[in-house]
Amino acid sequence: MSTKLLSKIREYARAHKLITTIIVLAVIGGGYYWYRSMSTSSTTPQYVLSPVRIGSIIQTVSGTGQVSASNQTDIQSQVSGTIESINVSVGQTVSAGDLIATIDSTNAKMNLDNSLISFAKLTEPAKAADISNAQNSVAKSYNDGFNSMSSIYLDLPAIMTGMKSLLYSQTGFLSDQNANSLSPTSLSMRNEAGTAYDAAATQYQNSLSEFHGLTRESATSSIDFALTNTFKTIQMVAKVVTAAQNTITFVVNTQPDYQSKNATAAAANANSWTSQVNSDLSGLMSAINSIQSSQNTYSTLINGADQYDIQTAKIGLEQQQRTYANYFIRAPYDGIIGRIPVNVYGQAGGGTTMATIVGTDMMATISLDEVNAAKVKVGQPATITFNAISDITATGTVSVVDQIGTVTSGVVSYGVKIIINTKDSRIKPGMSLNTNITTYEKDGVIVVPSGAVKTQSGNNYVQAFDQATVKQYNNSNTQGRTVTISTNTQPLQVTVVTGDSDDTNIEIVSGLTRGQFVVTKTITSGSAVSNTAAPSILSSLTGNRGGGGARPGGN
Repeated sequence: MSTKLLSKIREYARAHKLITTIIVLAVIGGGYYWYRSMSTSSTTPQYVLSPVRIGSIIQTVSGTGQVSASNQTDIQSQVSGTIESINVSVGQTVSAGDLIATIDSTNAKMNLDNSLISFAKLTEPAKAADISNAQNSVAKSYNDGFNSMSSIYLDLPAIMTGMKSLLYSQTGFLSDQNANSLSPTSLSMRNEAGTAYDAAATQYQNSLSEFHGLTRESATSSIDFALTNTFKTIQMVAKVVTAAQNTITFVVNTQPDYQSKNATAAAANANSWTSQVNSDLSGLMSAINSIQSSQNTYSTLINGADQYDIQTAKIGLEQQQRTYANYFIRAPYDGIIGRIPVNVYGQAGGGTTMATIVGTDMMATISLDEVNAAKVKVGQPATITFNAISDITATGTVSVVDQIGTVTSGVVSYGVKIIINTKDSRIKPGMSLNTNITTYEKDGVIVVPSGAVKTQSGNNYVQAFDQATVKQYNNSNTQGRTVTISTNTQPLQVTVVTGDSDDTNIEIVSGLTRGQFVVTKTITSGSAVSNTAAPSILSSLTGNRGGGGARPGGN
């Protein structure tokens, strides 16, 4: 301020002493009144109070990730053939078991029908006509067996007589009289043939005598016995004629001068006998097999099929049913058809992709650090929000927690998959999302805001007012609400025992009851905020806190 201005003020004051005195007194009085008002207001503190209530402790783990489809599968053919129909289109929603496509199943259907018929024959009761036919078949097979034996015993006399002449008559090609001219090897072969003939001749006489005692009406057991002996006889005779034929061939090739005039006839006879014996042997074997087959058929009709045969037929039928079903391509689960890479009338083979299906169930895939991953378990509930869809809060359930972590830049992380239970067509694979997994929840406990609990000398305490005191200074309804009061009444310091906590609240095990109010903030000295000199319990809790918030359970 300039000297000239101050000089003018002093001159004015001297000239107007009364007015100046009044102004000075007014300023002094106003200042005193302001001082007294400020002094009075600063001595009455304000308290922000929260009610002690029944609520919940909810600990959560948060994560971010993307949406993915729970399943995506190429539906492949297991059989080969021409594609007859495609029964869906790209983008179509299908249910598990819905028909996707068909492949020509003509041959598979025929095989299935044949298996059905075979199984039915084994399991259905025999018809009278079938039993009668089976009996007739058995009788005919025995008649054929008798005829086969008759034919053999008509052929064998000439063969046995010829073999005897060949080996033992004076003019026989391999007779004893001529054997002296044979080489040692030829002689040995001739003697083996002779020994075989002697045994066959004895067997032949026995079986022939037995056959002569039979008729077509003989008991089947007698015919069976005769068939067995006849089969043994014809086998022994076949061995003789084969040995004789081999001996003649060897002698002719190694000793061309030996009985050269009889060699051709001897070889021809041996060849004829061999052919006849083999034909008789084949016919007899066929007759014996026919008898066995017809007897088995008859026995099956009378006694029922063997259980092993039934089981084998059943397995074969089930296999044909599965094969036939493979020609009808079906959806393996509920989903949406993503693509169809084949066309009608095209060829499909084993492993051909007929369609690709994408599951309708969506999944949240997130990654958690090792501390949070240790808290997450399969089955825990979760809430999910989407960056692209602001008006949806979906629910989900943890389905997979990786047991092996992935190390990136020295940080270990674990993959977690959450099935999204909320169905909404706007949720699509690839969308970004945020999740809160509830890892721990405790309901129906007394809770207060975490910041209300202090520590002093290792003990936890709160500052509290009872409900009557609060109503005295706040006439509004204080039931269950946070209120602010101004009072010179000091709050009580109440020692408490605490339990679990989350990001918002802490459990009070003992020390407080519902209806009391605890101090969460004290306002003094105008607008200065004080949380009391003692530190909050939050600075010392280390073991039982998790992320999350509280859900009110009551007032």
